[in-house]
Amino acid sequence: MNTKIKNIVISCSFGIFLVLFMIVNIFAKDKEISYEERRKLAQLPEFKIEKLLNGNYFEEMEEYLLDQFYLRENFRKIKTFVNTKIFHEKDNNDIYIVDDGIYKMEYKLNENSIYNSANLYNKIAQTYFKNSNIYYTIVPDKNYFVAQKNGYLHLDYEKLINIMKNNTHNMDYIDITNDLKIGDYYRTDLHWKQENLTQVADKILKSMDNDKKRNDAYRKKVFENFYGSYYGQSASNIKPDKLTYLSDKTIENCKVYDYEKQKYVKVYDDKDFKNVDSYDVFLGGAKSLLTIENPSNTTGKELYIFRDSFGSSLSPLLIKNYSKIHLIDLRYINSTQFEKYIKIKENSDVLFMYNTSILNNSSIIAKFFR
Repeated sequence: MNTKIKNIVISCSFGIFLVLFMIVNIFAKDKEISYEERRKLAQLPEFKIEKLLNGNYFEEMEEYLLDQFYLRENFRKIKTFVNTKIFHEKDNNDIYIVDDGIYKMEYKLNENSIYNSANLYNKIAQTYFKNSNIYYTIVPDKNYFVAQKNGYLHLDYEKLINIMKNNTHNMDYIDITNDLKIGDYYRTDLHWKQENLTQVADKILKSMDNDKKRNDAYRKKVFENFYGSYYGQSASNIKPDKLTYLSDKTIENCKVYDYEKQKYVKVYDDKDFKNVDSYDVFLGGAKSLLTIENPSNTTGKELYIFRDSFGSSLSPLLIKNYSKIHLIDLRYINSTQFEKYIKIKENSDVLFMYNTSILNNSSIIAKFFR
């Protein structure tokens, strides 16, 4: 009898829980953005007869219910906890945590991709910059600093750098690996911290024969609660980062022409911190083509940077030495578009700078000449 009553109580309790949870899901306010996952969430689909008949309505409704599921993030964190703490898995879908920092494994070295990256640099240089000063640097991903000593799979960074050095022609390599440490990167994101890059900027400028004294009087703007791209993937309880940008009178007086929007934008726009990707604060995020114009520099000297998103935070620290900096992201532009908008100025400086992950997956930049 006691067992029967106990079973009834358990069954009723479970039923009540399900009903209450369903009610909470119905009345809970829908979220528009998941800052943890860095994406927009599906919203309640509009009901239309044609969508109902072709089945699209049910697909959209399923996506909506999954995205708006109450306590969804908590359940993801429980799953991660079980995998890593109970089953002692070293990573969760290639995401791993070391000392409150979140990392994403990158392996193994794709040598053909590295050769293709070097060949692409050579072709761009030979096609557009025959009378320019050409340099390249390699931005190490975070694994460079922690993976090997903590037993995680990683790239052969030495081999990667050597392939680039042995297969690029008529351009100088600027080695910044010894000027960086793991503390120069965000804990929850793949990117580096701009406030820690003044030494890197000085190294690059000096290597390109720009010896103007560094500005030690930058003003800092700090944003709390920066959830980087790895935060959502890790489904962890790690504290968010702070995002800081550096500014001075020269940077504030600069204007940036956005060729996609066909208008001028700011070097930093505080409103962009509320975007899905808060790193958009730096030059508005991922852009195919930008030109920073510096009215404070009247030398007429120009710099062309072929870059990924790491260049968004570094380039403002270089602008004092140039009248213009052109930022070209080979992931989003082809040669026809480049030639349409950019008129090459001879005797300029050219800097190729991509991170190791992109060099190891160069198909996303190799389409430039297609």
